[in-house]
Amino acid sequence: MPVNHLTAGKMPAIRAGLNILKAQKLRRLLALLLAAMLFLHLMLAWHSRDLVRKGYADFTIFYSAGKMVRMGLGPRLYDEAKQYDVQQEFASGVIIRNGPLPYNHPPFEALVFVPFTFLPYFVAYLVWDFINLLILLGLPILLWPYIPILERASPLAWLLSALAFFPAFIDLLQGQDAIPLLLLFTMTFIALKKNADFTAGCWLGLGLFRFHLLLPLLFIFAVQKKWRAILAFLSVALALALISIATVGWGEAVHYPDYVWHVEQVMGRGAIVPADMPNLRGLLDTFLKGLFSKTIITGIVILASIGLLLFLAKLWNRTSTGMRLDLGFSAAVIVTVLVSYHAFAYDLLLLLLPILLLGQYTWSSGPARRPGFLVPALILFVSPIHMLLWFRYGQLNLMALLLLWWLWEISRETLAGNLLADEPYGSPR
Repeated sequence: MPVNHLTAGKMPAIRAGLNILKAQKLRRLLALLLAAMLFLHLMLAWHSRDLVRKGYADFTIFYSAGKMVRMGLGPRLYDEAKQYDVQQEFASGVIIRNGPLPYNHPPFEALVFVPFTFLPYFVAYLVWDFINLLILLGLPILLWPYIPILERASPLAWLLSALAFFPAFIDLLQGQDAIPLLLLFTMTFIALKKNADFTAGCWLGLGLFRFHLLLPLLFIFAVQKKWRAILAFLSVALALALISIATVGWGEAVHYPDYVWHVEQVMGRGAIVPADMPNLRGLLDTFLKGLFSKTIITGIVILASIGLLLFLAKLWNRTSTGMRLDLGFSAAVIVTVLVSYHAFAYDLLLLLLPILLLGQYTWSSGPARRPGFLVPALILFVSPIHMLLWFRYGQLNLMALLLLWWLWEISRETLAGNLLADEPYGSPR
């Protein structure tokens, strides 16, 4: 049949109109998903309010540590009997504990919480969460030059979207410290974008209060021979070590690694369960338990982690400059969670940065090529999946499979040579 030239001439406009309608529909569906998740979180927070007030939340460890330092008990910071006595002063209503919820973070972090101890426990908890909300609110301001799509959302819309992310919600509910770590990862990313290696090392070093989550980026610094970044990191580490010694004394500081291992062994039979960890350790320990000894499983986890780090180094070599850094850094954050010895539900909050970076990359790549690596990001926003795996089945470790899939999709996009040119982000092509 002959082509209707009038219709053919209108086809580009028709296709553009259909793409706009599809985009609008997707935005509405995404907004509906975020609203539903936020409502679910608000309901959970409301039903948990009495437990939080009594001291069930993880904020207990920070408050008690700050209180011990303020009372001049720094040299006994890792004395479990004394920790329990202090926690009983404000959390005696917690009936599930026969001992303390142990403070196993580095000594220097306890200093951050000393000012909070001038407030009653629950008020201090609310103030800490308020500060974390301000950090979340400030993240898009920091990232606007690098993630322009953030300008399309108001600060309130962004904050509500972040609160619809289950790891952010559980971090706030527990009064944990993953949000400050997310800020430091963001500042490290920005410094790397500016080729400010020394600054990047300083920001990363300040994250030593969660030292087990810094290995992949430190490994990348070494592989890329970013000696200024490593020097900055070690300088900050030395300063924090001296602050720790001044806080608890030399003997307690030296004893700290042994204490962390002791807590791991004792609570590993109860509160610290590998099946609850969305990382390689949780995944392999659960599936290989009963087949191999604990030592062999640990060896397999170490080998798998080394393999992932080497794979990350290969990816980073293809993505270490300009806009390409976004994919490399996203992969590094995902690997950070996977190879960490400890990773809990709130540690998945770090993935908010890759979600934003990959969202910008996808938007800028245009409608002709939508990488599949946004599908795992969308799944991560479905809170019932987290809740079922964690609360119902005790198998949050299965999230590691999602992260491995996500890493694989990023690697396919990277190694295929389809990366966007190194140019400023703009509207989609």
